[in-house]
Amino acid sequence: MFAVNSHVCRDAWPSFVQCDIMFINKLGRHINSTAAALQYTIFKLSPTMTTVPVSNAADKVRLATCLEQPSTLWQPDISRQLPCWADISSLSDEELVKLFNSCQDELPRGSFLKLASVRRIASDVVMKANGSLIKNEVSAMAMALNSTSILIPEIRRTVNLGNFEGFVMDYIPGQRVSDCWDRLSLWRRFRLFWTLRGYIRQLQHVVVTRKAQKDQFPGPVASEPQVCAGFMFTEFGAGPFASYDELSAWYQHKLEVNRRAKGTPREDVSFDSSLPLVLTHLDISPNNVMIDEKSRVWLIDWDMAGLYPQWFEYLGMRIGWGFLGRWQQWILGFTAGFFERQAMFIYKVDWAIHVGYIL
Repeated sequence: MFAVNSHVCRDAWPSFVQCDIMFINKLGRHINSTAAALQYTIFKLSPTMTTVPVSNAADKVRLATCLEQPSTLWQPDISRQLPCWADISSLSDEELVKLFNSCQDELPRGSFLKLASVRRIASDVVMKANGSLIKNEVSAMAMALNSTSILIPEIRRTVNLGNFEGFVMDYIPGQRVSDCWDRLSLWRRFRLFWTLRGYIRQLQHVVVTRKAQKDQFPGPVASEPQVCAGFMFTEFGAGPFASYDELSAWYQHKLEVNRRAKGTPREDVSFDSSLPLVLTHLDISPNNVMIDEKSRVWLIDWDMAGLYPQWFEYLGMRIGWGFLGRWQQWILGFTAGFFERQAMFIYKVDWAIHVGYIL
């Protein structure tokens, strides 16, 4: 783990206030480690924090105070008594579907765009169903579970009954980062992004054995090409793409459409297909990152995961972390790689993707 080397960081770390620009510049000249700069930057970010001028370092709260453990991040489970998975695992598919439909303990959805419903059918498991990407999610989770040490809910069972598709997975006690960010200390914020950085690198090194690298196709983890989902595609998805070249050609067409209809972008830009296709979560947002009772970081909601260009993870993270403000690009670059140039291509053809998608 990184060490904080600067005496300025140890003795003059701000916690509950933001420094004025002169102090920030002064501190920046003294910070002599990447970790120290990252820790300082992350801690001072808060969606609700207001700017308070501070004239000298002596008025800052010391690092020991900044690093103290916050109060409990989660609330005790006061839900009605539920059976455990061992008690109901012998139920038939029909009985599980009936239990799911009658269950009232539905977990909050990460977004109103999420169609799948997640319900707590037992004290230690939840069931996710009624989504259009259930099979894709199960395949991606299984690949990540088998190939990485990322904390992902264990899949207990899949259910396919007529038009009903769902799966049972472990229930993770804890809170989403979106619900507890303001209560995370400096150290826990740093650990969060450091952990996510490691998770992303593990995903990018997963070896996909279905085909040789040159023959892999972008999109969900499947035996044949599937429709791709995500904000970087249309609201109806895109594809299927039989090859990386087809994906690149689709984006180049969107560039031409944007130029014909809007006259932009005028500069010479192109879709970057130089980086390999890698396993990508594609939706690492504060809603899909959980911190459990032991302060461990979990990745949930894998319905958009698949094989995509290496820079797509950074692109996906630019959506949910807007509260990082002017530090967003730097922190997400540290976490997922510095791919701002590639990401800007998608934003420059945004009209063609989301408005002129029929052209």
